[in-house]
Amino acid sequence: MITDTAGIRENIAVNVRFLREIRGLSVIEAAKQLGVGRQYWYLIEKGDANVTLDKLDSIATILGVSVEDLVRVRKPKTKQTETKTDGKKESA
Repeated sequence: MITDTAGIRENIAVNVRFLREIRGLSVIEAAKQLGVGRQYWYLIEKGDANVTLDKLDSIATILGVSVEDLVRVRKPKTKQTETKTDGKKESA
């Protein structure tokens, strides 16, 4: 059972902001599509909102992803290359 709700809210916050920005949506546009004020959207992106499952589903739809994509831990991408276990280089 997942009990770290603060960690989940932080994952959602990071992912929502990242996905909104790469899609070129402003906070105002995203909030309008969700039917909330921009202040509430900011709370989501700060990890301070306790988002309902219905809202989370709507946010996922707006951003063109699944709910799972919103709650998962996003691994930061770097421009450095990483060495795979087989010794070959791979771009991150």
